[in-house]
Amino acid sequence: MRIIYIILCLIAVTCACTIRNKKDDTFEKKSRHGEGAANTRERMQWEQDMLMDPATGAIPNGMREAEIEFGKSLPGDASMHAKSMAPLNYAFRGPNNLGGRTRALAMDVNNESILLAGGVSGGIWRSTNAGLSWTRVTPLTFNPDVISIVQDRRSGHSNNWYCLSGEAYGTSHSGGSAFYLGNGAYKSVDSGLTWVSLATTASNTPQTFENIWDVAWNLAFDNSNLSQDEVYAATYGAIWRSTDGGNNWSAVKGNTFGNAYGYFTEVKVTSTGVVYVTLSSDAPATQRGIWRSTDGVNFTNINPSFMPTEYDRIAIGIDPNNENKVYFFAHTPNSGFAAVNFINETEYNSLWKFEYLSGNGSGAGGQWDNLSQNLPNPGSTYNGDGVFNGVFTQGGYDIYVRVMPGDSNTVFIGGTNIFRSTSAFQDTLHSQLIGGYAFNAALPFVDEYPAHHPDQHEMIFSPTNSNVCFTSCDAGVYKTLSVSDSVVVWSSLNVGYNVSQFYTVAQDHASTSDIIIGGLQDNGTYYTNTTNNLFPWYHSIDGDGSYCAIADQGSTYYFSKQLGKMYKATLNTNGEMTAWRRMDPIGGEGYGFINPFVVDPNDNNIMYMAGGKFMWRNDSLQSIALNGGQDTITQGWTKFPDSLVTVGEVITAVAVSTVPANVVYYGTNRKKIFKITNANSGVPTPITLPNTLLPANGYVSCIAIDPSDANKVMVVFSNYSVYSIFYSADGGNTWKKVAGNLEQNFNGAGNGPSCRWATIIPRSDGTAYMVGTSIGLFATNLLDTVGNTTIWTRQAENMIGNAIVPMMDYRASDGNVCIATHGQGLYSVNVTSAVQAGFSQVSQQPDIQVYPNPSSDYIYFANLANGVYVTIYDARGRIVKNVMYNGRIAVADLPRGIYYCSFDKIKNSVKRFLKQ
Repeated sequence: MRIIYIILCLIAVTCACTIRNKKDDTFEKKSRHGEGAANTRERMQWEQDMLMDPATGAIPNGMREAEIEFGKSLPGDASMHAKSMAPLNYAFRGPNNLGGRTRALAMDVNNESILLAGGVSGGIWRSTNAGLSWTRVTPLTFNPDVISIVQDRRSGHSNNWYCLSGEAYGTSHSGGSAFYLGNGAYKSVDSGLTWVSLATTASNTPQTFENIWDVAWNLAFDNSNLSQDEVYAATYGAIWRSTDGGNNWSAVKGNTFGNAYGYFTEVKVTSTGVVYVTLSSDAPATQRGIWRSTDGVNFTNINPSFMPTEYDRIAIGIDPNNENKVYFFAHTPNSGFAAVNFINETEYNSLWKFEYLSGNGSGAGGQWDNLSQNLPNPGSTYNGDGVFNGVFTQGGYDIYVRVMPGDSNTVFIGGTNIFRSTSAFQDTLHSQLIGGYAFNAALPFVDEYPAHHPDQHEMIFSPTNSNVCFTSCDAGVYKTLSVSDSVVVWSSLNVGYNVSQFYTVAQDHASTSDIIIGGLQDNGTYYTNTTNNLFPWYHSIDGDGSYCAIADQGSTYYFSKQLGKMYKATLNTNGEMTAWRRMDPIGGEGYGFINPFVVDPNDNNIMYMAGGKFMWRNDSLQSIALNGGQDTITQGWTKFPDSLVTVGEVITAVAVSTVPANVVYYGTNRKKIFKITNANSGVPTPITLPNTLLPANGYVSCIAIDPSDANKVMVVFSNYSVYSIFYSADGGNTWKKVAGNLEQNFNGAGNGPSCRWATIIPRSDGTAYMVGTSIGLFATNLLDTVGNTTIWTRQAENMIGNAIVPMMDYRASDGNVCIATHGQGLYSVNVTSAVQAGFSQVSQQPDIQVYPNPSSDYIYFANLANGVYVTIYDARGRIVKNVMYNGRIAVADLPRGIYYCSFDKIKNSVKRFLKQ
C-alpha cells in the first residue's frame, strides 16, 4: 500500500496553450489507501526534494521525455561489445505473479480470450488465453504510461485498436514534470501486436511540455458510425473527435487555447452514437459539467439541479441494457457522501443517475436521481469498520461506475474497493464489498480481499457470460467467474505481466542463497528463494515496501514501510512471517517516505538508520524479542548528536564499511556528507566532509563504499540540473566528478537523467561500477577522475531499457548484483569480470599508442597493423568514426574534445586522445 498524489500539469507556455497546475498552481495530493492515506505531504516532499533543480525548487519542464531522448545518445552493452567480449548476462528474477498499476484493460470483440492491458510504467501487454499468460507488445523504448485502450468493434474493422498515453493522476517515483508524460495517442492495425504514434497527437518535443495530449484520461469509439472511423479522446482540458481513425482531430468540447482548463475530463459513447462527456468545475463556465450530444459536435449541458459548485473527476457508466440510463460517479469536495478514513480524513463522493426522456436531454428531457445518500456506509449497513472498507476514490484517482450486462439492477462502483449494489443503489440495504480490501481490514497489517487488491481502475465483462468479469487495479489484472454470486471469488491474472514497481531490494550477503526480498510501491515487500522466475514470489508484509535487509544466512529479516515504520521478523521457506515485532525507536521522527537503514555487514547485531536530522544506531538487534508487539521500542537504540544545522535538512542516505569495519558515511538533502569512524560504540561525533565541489542543496540519494577499501567512496545526487556522481579515493577529503557521459553538460545542466544508486564491485581483473538512473542501468570499469570523461555504458538495454532503477544490492562472495526497477520487476547478474561491465575497459594492449596526443589533423597508432577497424567515440560514447586503419586517421573534422578509440578483434584495449 502506498500514497499516490495528484501530479498536476505544471508545465510550459507555448503559442498554442498554457498548461497550468490545478488548484492554484500547487501540487495537491489526495489520500491513497491503507497507511499511505496519512502521508500525502510526506510523499510529495520526498519526491520533490529528490528530483527538483535545487536552484529553482522545481523539476525542469518535460524532463521525463527529455532524459529519454538524451539517453538515446548513450552507448549500450549490446552494440559496444559487438566487436569485443560478450556483455554481462542479466536475468529477470520476477515477480512473475505480481502485476503493477494498470489503468487500461480491454477485450477483443472477436475473441474474448484476447486481452490487452496497459501498465502505467510498463507499456502494452497482450494475452491470447484470457490472461493466463502475457506478452509485451510494445518495445522498451515505447512511452510506457498507457492509460486507456479501445477497439474499433465494427465488423471488418476490429483489427484496429487505439491507446492513449499520459497519466495525469497518480504517477510514482518520477515526480512533478518528470512524471510519465505521454506522447498522445497510438494506433494498431494488427489487433494490438504493433503500435504506431498518431502524429497529430504527438508533440515529439522532449524539451517542453507543450501539448495537452501529453496528459490524458480516456478514449471512446463510436461503433455506430459505419462510414467513418470516429474516435474520441479526453485529454487535459478538452474532448477531441476524429473521423478518420486518428489522423486528424478537432476539439469538440473544452478549451484548447488560453489559461482556463478543466483538469479532469471523460468521454463515453453509446452503441447508437450518443456521446456523453464530463469536464471538472475548474473548466470555463461555458464548458464545465456534464454534456450530451447525438452527433459528437453539438453538445447540450444536462447538469442536474443538484449539481455541486465544486467537482473534480466525474466517471461515466452507461447502462448496456438501456442506454438511455447513464450513471455518473464523481469526486465532489465538500458535498455528497462523506466517508471518514482511519486518520479522520473526510472524502466526499457522489453518485447520480440520468435517464434520457426526450429532446436534447436537458430540462424536462432528462430525469435525474441523486443516489449519493445510498453509497455504502460501512459503519452501519455492512460488515466493516469504516476504515479501509469505505467508499474512497482518493480524489478521483481510482474511480469508475459500471452496470452489469443483462441486469440493470446490478451496479458496481470502483474506488479503493469494489462495491456491488443489486438494487442499482436505490437503497443502502443491497450493497456489498466484493474486491479491494478484506472485510474488517484494519491496522497493523491491512488485509486485502482474497486474491484481489485495492485501487480500482477498470472493469469489463465477458460478452457470452456477464458473470465472468475482469478488473484492473494497482496490482494488475484479476478475474472472477462469479461476479454476481453472494461470495465473489477472484483469481490473479498476473503471471508474466511484469510491470511491478520496486523501490528497494536486498539479498543475503553471507551465502550464495537465491533469496531476494524487495519493497514495492503499493504492494509491500515480496520474497523469492529461487532463480526460476516462473515460480511465484510471496507477499511477506504490506505497506509501501521501503528499505529491507536480510541478516547473514537468512537468520532474520528486516522490513520497513513508508515513513520509517520498521519490523524484525523470521520467515519460513515460503516467505511467510512466522514471528515479528515492530522495532523503530521511541522518539524517532522526521523519517523520509522511503527511509534508509543499513545492517552492519561485519556485525549483524548492529543497524544504522536515518531519522530526520538524527542518525540512530541499534546495537542489540539479536536481542529484540519477536513477540508481535506493535509499539515503538527503546531497546538497543542510540540517538547520535544532531549534525544538521540547515533548516529542512534531513538524512537521505546511509552506508557502512566492510574493510575496515565501523566506518559510516551519511548524506543529506542539502548536499552535506558526514563520516563517522568507530561508529559501532559510544556516542560518536561525525566529521563534516569537504563539499565545495558538490552541488548546492543537492539530494544525496546513495553513498556507495568500496567493499575492499572504505576510503573509496562514490556519492550520487538524484536532482535534475546538478552534477550527479562524485568519487573520492581518500575517505571524502577530496572529490572528483565521474558522471562523464551521463551528463549533457559539465556543470550538470541539461537533460541528463536523475541518478539514483551506485554500486562498487571489486573483482580480480579490476573494479566495476554500476549506476541506477531514471533511464536505466549503466556501468563502467574505468573511472576517469581527471578529465571527467567516464564512459558509462547502458546495461541490459534489451531487458531493462529505460526503466527507473532506484536501488541495487551487491554480494561480494559471488559478485551477484540484484537490480530493482520501478515498472519492470527485478533483475540480477553475476559480475565475475569487471572488464565486462562497460566500454571503458582496462587496457591489456599497452604497446598500442596513439600520437600525437593532443592532435589536430591526424592520429597515428604505434604497433597497430594496417587493416584493423578503429571505432572512435566522443565523450558521451557516441560513435563518430568507424574506419579501417591505413597508417593514419584524419580527425580534423572532429570538434575539440576528448575521444576514445577501440580496435576490432583486439579485446580490452581502449585509447584516449585529445583533439585540439
